[in-house]
Parts: sequence; C-alpha cells; structure tokens
Amino acid sequence: MKALRPVVAVCGLVLLAGPALAQNRYATVDVRAGYTMPMGDAKDTFKGQSSFGAGAAVALADRVHLGITLDWAHHSVKNADGTIVGGPNDPQYNVFHTFLKVSFDAVNQDKFSIGLNAGPGLMFFSPNDILKQQAIESDRRFAINAGLTITWWFSDRIGLLASPQADIALSRSSGHIFTNANDEHLYKSKAFMFPLTGGFRFKI
Repeated sequence: MKALRPVVAVCGLVLLAGPALAQNRYATVDVRAGYTMPMGDAKDTFKGQSSFGAGAAVALADRVHLGITLDWAHHSVKNADGTIVGGPNDPQYNVFHTFLKVSFDAVNQDKFSIGLNAGPGLMFFSPNDILKQQAIESDRRFAINAGLTITWWFSDRIGLLASPQADIALSRSSGHIFTNANDEHLYKSKAFMFPLTGGFRFKI
C-alpha cells in the first residue's frame, strides 16, 4: 500500500498544523460506516456494498476546514445479466477513495452544523485473487468529490455525523470498469460512487 503513504503523511500534517494556525481553532477526526452505491459505468460493473471511512480536518477559519478523507468498500463484480457469483469464488474489487477536501459550514450552530465539501483525489481499484487470475490488474484514477456532512454535537467534543458523498472517478480509456470511454472526449467515461455513511466526529 505504498500509494497510501502520502495520504497518511498529509493527514499527520493536517493534524499537526491545527495548533500552529490559531489558538482557538481545532482539528476533527471522524470514523464512519455505511453503504457505497455505484452509479454510471460502475453501476453495470459493481454491486453496492457496505463501506467504512475515516477523515481528519483542521479549521482554517470559523466556517472553513481543510481535510483528508478515506473510504473503502469491496464490491462484487456483476455478470452480464446483473447477477453475482457470490461465495468464495466471487470476483471482487477493493475500492479506496482518497480525497483532499475543503469544507464550508453553511449552518454553524452550537450543537448542529451542516458542511458543504468538495475536492480532488484518487480512487484505487484493486482486484481480488479471482480477478487477478483473469489477468486483471489494479487501477487508479483521478477523481473529484462533492458532498455534505451533518453533525450533531451531543457533547463538547463528540458528535454524531452523517456524510452523504458523491465520488466520481474519471477515465479517458475503456477497461474492465470503464466501458463507455470515447477518445474524442476528455474523461468521457465516469464511475460514480456514492458513499452514504454515518458515525462519530471528535474534536481534538
């Protein structure tokens, strides 16, 4: 997982930068679980699956935050008729979503906040051993994110979090996942993945 080392490094820098930016500003860490729903090209390839996520951010101003997030799910690959193999011989992809995001708190009350977020990132598509036997290799694609986070702070430093997101991986070439690419158009093929997760957010 050498590709994730820069992500861990940036995450550490974000957390360390918090105290240096301003005394009254804070950093947050969140842990999440839920469901990732594929759309676009991915809808024809993947079955929706349970997913897990985590993130860290630092407050740059009263309503503006900079952070990094990571989401993960393993998706069964659909047959041509829409069914899946299932069981120990089920072909699956592990899909990792990594994004650098800027978030703006459209609502910022004492116990309740709604943040709008967006940013660039990468999505990693890692086949399991069943797919590797078919000579299918790992793939990574540039991606963009947009979404929102809803937080209810039931204590000074702990909140309940809901996080609906739209992650879009872009490709200029066809393949096992991206089946509708057209070389005449930049990033004609798109894989839409919607992580719908919830969990806890902590102020540190």
